[in-house]
Amino acid sequence: MSETITRDMIIRAVRDAHPGITAVFQAHGLPCAGCSVGSYETIAQGARTHNLDVDALLADLNRFAQDGTVPAGKGRGAPAAGMMAAQSPRRTADNVAGIKHIIAVVSGKGGVGKSLVTALLAVTLKRQGYKVGILDGDITGPSIPLMFGVPVRSLGQAPGQQKPAPPRSKGGIPIMSMNVLLDDPEAAVVWRGPMISGAIKQFYTDIHWGELDYLLVDLPPGTSDAPMTVMQQLPTDGAVLVSTPQGLATMVVSKAIQMVKKFEVPIVGMVENMSYVTLPGGESYELFGASQGQRLVGLSGAPLLARLPIDPTIAAFSDTGRIEEYTSEAYDTLAKNFMTRLTQREGARPSLPIISTRSLKGAGVAGARPVGAAPSMASPVAATPTVAAQPVRAALQETAAGALVTAAPATAASPHNGNGKGDRGGNGGGGALLRLGRFLKQDKA
Repeated sequence: MSETITRDMIIRAVRDAHPGITAVFQAHGLPCAGCSVGSYETIAQGARTHNLDVDALLADLNRFAQDGTVPAGKGRGAPAAGMMAAQSPRRTADNVAGIKHIIAVVSGKGGVGKSLVTALLAVTLKRQGYKVGILDGDITGPSIPLMFGVPVRSLGQAPGQQKPAPPRSKGGIPIMSMNVLLDDPEAAVVWRGPMISGAIKQFYTDIHWGELDYLLVDLPPGTSDAPMTVMQQLPTDGAVLVSTPQGLATMVVSKAIQMVKKFEVPIVGMVENMSYVTLPGGESYELFGASQGQRLVGLSGAPLLARLPIDPTIAAFSDTGRIEEYTSEAYDTLAKNFMTRLTQREGARPSLPIISTRSLKGAGVAGARPVGAAPSMASPVAATPTVAAQPVRAALQETAAGALVTAAPATAASPHNGNGKGDRGGNGGGGALLRLGRFLKQDKA
């Protein structure tokens, strides 16, 4: 006779002792599969986090341990809770052929490590044999190219294609970022929100991505223009949210959780970055305070995929463009739990809806151009590499909005700012996006 399961037992210990018992936790609405919180949280704590009946949960857990019975779904998070939609999801007119799934990496809070998590998830997918690409949506502060060793001015031309091809990392991951268009990686891109949104949209639609199983989108902080563009105008299948242990960070990330839920984009999981540091003696020290993992799980209804440490090795690999070489025990946990969540989607029932071009109920994107209002960049680009009409730096000096923007000439009907000068790139107007072909690297042949 097996040992009675009690409320004080650690969730992970129970799962390890009884293979398949995860289905019982899920039936009650506890998304413990692939959740790092389960490694230190008791059954009672988990039930309290998710407002579950602990006695009913214990009864079903012990019944499973005796005869393998799995109850019908009871909780708000039955097996499909928080999951990405089932196969053959509904796509929009903005879908790019060849890209099967899009996952956004979101936070709301700056400096929590969204780019790092994006990079590690991309490496995970690549090591598992999937075709993966990265769209760096942080237009004004891109860091993905540096982490992967992708140089500036590296946008190329796909052979036989009319669209430019994103440069690839050493491991073969295609990466599209603002910095691959610039001559100087430290050049400031001083743009208003609608222009940033337009650039993100173009990075998706006007680039030849080829065949991808997953496109990861690294988003900037906040819950306005850039994240809304991705949630509304890209067929986003799921979101991974990133936070740190500080209560302040968790409070801000909770805003991003609410945004993702408003757009009905399923949350794949949460990642707590900078959770601890390993001291020379081997012990762990929580530099920024106790883990907020339980609170994150409660807020999102999705599992905590990993608690990543402050690791000097990560900084060294990122600064030298070698993030694809990184591995650690914490990374292995993230990779395993992330892949577990992705494979769960194949059997997820009922499926959750996929957000498309629909806006928040009763509201549109404030100040954003309607789809199709800006000149399209999908028009043919020369099949051979072209040289920019002038260096990007000169273009930045020439235009008030930035490298991808050319200011419309001021006219009597043009909007003016408080100084009586034409607003050349703000307030959602005054600028037209140029073809990406303008920024193709020079053909040295």
